[in-house]
Amino acid sequence: MTGGERKTKARGNGEGTVWKEGDLYRWQVTLGYNTAGKRITRSGRADSKKAAHDAMNKVQADYSRGLIGEPDKVIVEDFAARWLRRQHDVTPRTAKKYGQELGYALEHIGSMRLQDVRPHHLKDVVARLAAREMRNDTRMSRSTLGRTLTRLRGVFKEAVADQIIYVNPMDGVKLPKISVNETASVKALSPDQAARLHGIGLTLYDAGLCRLWPALFLSLGMGLRRGEVMGLKWADVDLDRGTLRIRQTRVMDVQGIVTGNPKTTNSRRELHMPASVSALLRRHRVAQDAERATAGPEWQSGGVLFATALGEWTHPDNLNRALSAVLSWTEPTRAAQDGQGSVWTRVPRDLRDALKVAVVAGERLPDISPHDLRHTYATLALRHGVPVEVVSKNLGHGSPAITLTVYRHVLDDELRATVVDLFPAPAVLPSPAAAVLN
Repeated sequence: MTGGERKTKARGNGEGTVWKEGDLYRWQVTLGYNTAGKRITRSGRADSKKAAHDAMNKVQADYSRGLIGEPDKVIVEDFAARWLRRQHDVTPRTAKKYGQELGYALEHIGSMRLQDVRPHHLKDVVARLAAREMRNDTRMSRSTLGRTLTRLRGVFKEAVADQIIYVNPMDGVKLPKISVNETASVKALSPDQAARLHGIGLTLYDAGLCRLWPALFLSLGMGLRRGEVMGLKWADVDLDRGTLRIRQTRVMDVQGIVTGNPKTTNSRRELHMPASVSALLRRHRVAQDAERATAGPEWQSGGVLFATALGEWTHPDNLNRALSAVLSWTEPTRAAQDGQGSVWTRVPRDLRDALKVAVVAGERLPDISPHDLRHTYATLALRHGVPVEVVSKNLGHGSPAITLTVYRHVLDDELRATVVDLFPAPAVLPSPAAAVLN
């Protein structure tokens, strides 16, 4: 074997490799993965095999303590990955979202050394992100840009605390007042559209064609998140008092479906149910009792509010499918599709006329998600004059300021519509000439 050939010893994942290369020893180790899923590796050369192992072990030890190599060689992307690992107080799903938000900025500065980043670099990043094309040919929203800057600010603040840098370059960077259609990301139905959706959904529920309509109605009528709806148990509902408690959620995570605590401390809350919600949940309880009787010993007694036909947890995505099914009935041409073999044959005859009236009442409703039902609740509640503090508490926001940021357009429209002129102008103003003659 020649001196330039590589001879390695089998080692476990993450233990690194040492091999002889000429008169020196080469080492390489994989430390982890960055936010883009790429491996973080370090390598080097040493005069002896022992020195190579010592250097490799030192890099591994530094990485485990949060010190990636020498401070002057730390790049932004690697340190951002370390910052993400330190976020122990957030769920894996939230940490993944943080990584996605950071990823927008790391595309531009990820390969730079931390010590080389200056405010003007970050201001350039802000300008590029503000012009970034997102899905549906829209620009990055101001709220998304704001969250990205918040994550960056946290990364550089941590670097200051670790004494890798001594000044946070984000201190001189602000969220610009860019011209962004902030309401484009907030889909909300109009009052007429919401009423039409409710009419069709309730009729389909009566016909046995949408068993999850009560779950959808909790988002439309109370503004609950999808995970909050799918995590409810009957123990969380008091129909006599008319209250409902949010104590856990069922969400899609990197590990699959996870049952855990609400999104934030303010998300854990007790709400008063509108009469329409209470009435529908009473009907839902009767329907579930019938399903329990049909299932017999196969019924899973977990007390799940919106359970499957066997009492098990319902997959959160089924709520999206149920909403899509309801929206498909808002297509006006559906009223004409009542021939033999169509879905209309499953609708009881005494409900067909009412359903057809609701279907042909207008154009097809826009494609929306369960989260857009939450936006619809907030928008309509504010337009009905419900105080923003109450809407904020019902939504589980941390403060009314958050609600104001998201729904500022609603409040501005309402203020514009309720302007009172205390000094109305006369119907006909006298001309200056007439004033002189008089």
